[in-house]
Amino acid sequence: MKQMVKITNKNILEGEKANPQNCAIARAIKNKMKKKIEEVSVLPTQVIIKMDKKMFVAEMPKKGTNFIKRFDRGHAVNAFELNLNFKKGYALV
Repeated sequence: MKQMVKITNKNILEGEKANPQNCAIARAIKNKMKKKIEEVSVLPTQVIIKMDKKMFVAEMPKKGTNFIKRFDRGHAVNAFELNLNFKKGYALV
């Protein structure tokens, strides 16, 4: 399941540093997928979502990892788009 997610300036302003469930990327995913998504967890290496009681995992692209590092350190970041390819399964966290 491929998803293109836009991380907006609003997501950045409202996102919480070092919070995998409520960071800027997590907020953007929740906004894009609205009611379908039950849970989300954004890590520097992967994104995990739960929909319809099933887990899906996507590898985090390098630009997403770089964004997370800068965002969590309080550095300036810009809005951007992230292409995620979710696969059914479980992640090893």
